[in-house]
Parts: sequence; structure tokens; C-alpha cells
Amino acid sequence: MAIPADKVGAEAAAAESESAGRRWTDHVARTTAVLAVLAAVASGAYANQFSRTILSQAEASDQWSYYQAKSIKRHISTGQLEMERALAAGRPDLSPALAQLEAGAAAAAKRYDAELAEIKARAETLDAAKSLHQKQGDRFQYAFVVLQAGVVLSTIAASARRKELWLAAILCGLAGLAMVVNSYVLFV
Repeated sequence: MAIPADKVGAEAAAAESESAGRRWTDHVARTTAVLAVLAAVASGAYANQFSRTILSQAEASDQWSYYQAKSIKRHISTGQLEMERALAAGRPDLSPALAQLEAGAAAAAKRYDAELAEIKARAETLDAAKSLHQKQGDRFQYAFVVLQAGVVLSTIAASARRKELWLAAILCGLAGLAMVVNSYVLFV
């Protein structure tokens, strides 16, 4: 018994269509995997930047506390000198000792001012580093969200067999990739 040509042609077309659908589904699966990897990279980079932000904040707070302590010491030193001047005001015999104390206090004030400037510069540098890490972390977090949206769209595209959703997932992936790159170099 011979199989009609129409049936053979229809079966061949169905097999070809199924094969094409399978290839497309394979592409969607690979797209989903790539998007998930990119999302994992963005998430890891966000966590890293978040940790660096916290560390920089702690270091900056330490430096500002140190600055404050040095500033207090400088003011105490100045206050002690003023008190010594007040006590020696009516006693000319203490003038040489007072001059020596004033010279020591002037040297100490100069040293404190130099230390304060150095500590302040270090604290401001740490504050700037914290701001940079925070900015990068925020950018990585936004990239992660866009890449996760791409993963979701790609998954829905595979189950619903909708190519327009797959293309939207690819666009999310490209946007997310651009955002990850921008997070590292901070173009914008």
C-alpha cells in the first residue's frame, strides 16, 4: 500500500516545523542561560560594591572621629595656655616660664593643625571612595533588575512560543550588559 504524496509532504513539513521550533527553543534556552549568568555577575558585583561601601563608610567615620579627637586636644591645649596666661597675669616673675609655655603651645598648635589637615584629607578621600562604591553598587543593582526581567521574558517566550517576547528579552540583555559595563567605568 502506497502512502499518498500529500500525507508524506505534510509529515515532512510538520517534521521540519518541529525541528525549527526545537532549534528556536534551544536558542531561547541559551539566551536565558546567558542572561542568568549576566544577572549573577551583576548581583555579585553589587554585593561587592555594597561591602566596599560599608567598609569605606566605617573607615571614613573612624577618620572623622580621629579628626574630632585631635581637634578637641588642640582646643584643650589652647584653653590651658589661656588659663596659664590668666594665672601669670599679675606675676612678672613668671614671664620667662610663660614665654616658654607659649612657645611649646605654639609648636603644639602648629603640629595639631598639620595633623588635622592630613586626617581631614584622608577622611574626605574615604568619603569619596564610599560615594563611588555606592554609585557603582546602585548601577549594578539596576543592571541586575533589567537582566532578571530579560530572564523572565525569555522564560515566558519559551513556554508561550512567542518570538516577540524573546526579542524583548534579548533587548533587556543588551541593555543590562550595557548597564554592567557602565557600572564598572561610570560613563553615565
